[in-house]
Amino acid sequence: MKPEIGMAKVRAPIPAVAGFRWSVGEQMERFIKALEQRRILGGKCGQCGYVYVPPRDRCGRCHASISEQDLTEIPGKGTLLSYTVAHVELDGSGNFRALDAPKVIGAIKLEGADSTIFMPVEKIEAEQLKVDMPVEVVWAEKTEGRLTDLRAFRPVNR
Repeated sequence: MKPEIGMAKVRAPIPAVAGFRWSVGEQMERFIKALEQRRILGGKCGQCGYVYVPPRDRCGRCHASISEQDLTEIPGKGTLLSYTVAHVELDGSGNFRALDAPKVIGAIKLEGADSTIFMPVEKIEAEQLKVDMPVEVVWAEKTEGRLTDLRAFRPVNR
């Protein structure tokens, strides 16, 4: 049968391997490397003063460029703004898998930052959590300059 006008020919897929090299950007690379020394870097917009953690190359509020000179160290303490209790997680293949125990994920505003980060909250039962509770960073036992160096947050008395 000849294809008619408007009909597409169906072809067998061609196997292909695509390799990619990409960067998370200079600010994010500096942020990840600083984690190895147990330091948290934020990016402060030179135009409007908004501080992002993790830092970014451009301000989302005024669109000004944020450069390496705009990086600033942020203390590892903050405030729990909100939280949720997760009972499932992604399995790496796009499916959900049940957790052995529920995991608390908190929206945390670090001291000196304006943005919010979302991280696990440990060392407390979900029933004991309170909005505006002070928290501090929990570092990985061995830091290696990876995002997983910043393991979680836990409540702290101030």
